[in-house]
Amino acid sequence: ILKTFGPPVRYVISQMQLHEPINKRLNILESILQDAYPAHWIVNERSRENIEYIIKNQNLPAHIDTEISKNDLMFRYFILNGFSIPDAMKAYFERSLHFLDILEKTSEKLWGKEWKTQALPMLDFASGYGAFERLLVHHLDKDGIYTSDIKKQAVDFQVNKFGVKGIYSTFVPEDFESPVLFKSIFVGSLFSHLPQDLFGRWLKKLIALTDKNGVLIFSVHDQSLGNTQKDFVYNDISEDSAMGLVEDSITNAAAYGTSFVSEKFVADCFQQMGFSAENYQRYPKLFCGLQDVYIFTHQKNALNGRIAFANYLG
Repeated sequence: ILKTFGPPVRYVISQMQLHEPINKRLNILESILQDAYPAHWIVNERSRENIEYIIKNQNLPAHIDTEISKNDLMFRYFILNGFSIPDAMKAYFERSLHFLDILEKTSEKLWGKEWKTQALPMLDFASGYGAFERLLVHHLDKDGIYTSDIKKQAVDFQVNKFGVKGIYSTFVPEDFESPVLFKSIFVGSLFSHLPQDLFGRWLKKLIALTDKNGVLIFSVHDQSLGNTQKDFVYNDISEDSAMGLVEDSITNAAAYGTSFVSEKFVADCFQQMGFSAENYQRYPKLFCGLQDVYIFTHQKNALNGRIAFANYLG
């Protein structure tokens, strides 16, 4: 896997500011054309060239599924911020490779060369429409891959497209049930959207679902991104609320917005559950060059040193 990924976060932010007025007008036009869309984004010639370039340079299987749902917010995030469809597809797959790099290197640190079997069963929680799954199924046994999201349509899409096992999520953490404990749980960009109470409750729930010899990986927005000195800040704006054309957008702002947290807040959450700094590592702005990544293990100092992850350009 490459040492760097794109697009640069600074570029994404600049595009958001530059294209905001244009995007508002385009969104109106897109809403008119929505009924003409197929259920997925069409891969045109330039898009295919971008994807084939990534597949070749990353030594990925040529038969990776490139069908992206029109409701996939991870893909629409790039479209909304001024990317062309071909460039959005390139960024989408590069971001998925970044997820894979984080899981792979963490698992190798814990289990060595046998990580592909030792990391199972694996749960991709708050998985969306399978940006990660379309790569995971080529690295891990799909019978051991579980995917879960609050959007049932997203879970069904992944089960049907990638052959993984699906679990419908819930808004209430205590109501979430799983048939197994997991050796690895990956949570990409859920805790960055939770209000304070749900943050702690979901962390407790997912830790309870992590095998005693397993690992939980999750990301957060650090307080510095919110220009605040407070340990926890929450507002009710999210990408879901900004994308009205998505059929299954989350409209409950009390359960899903945008949050910014300090390391002290996360450490306090761990401490309340009986864990210490020896149970986790923090990697500032590792996740797509923007979000902090926390890696938790039940066993103290299980990672035995820091991990050299690839960098997402930022």
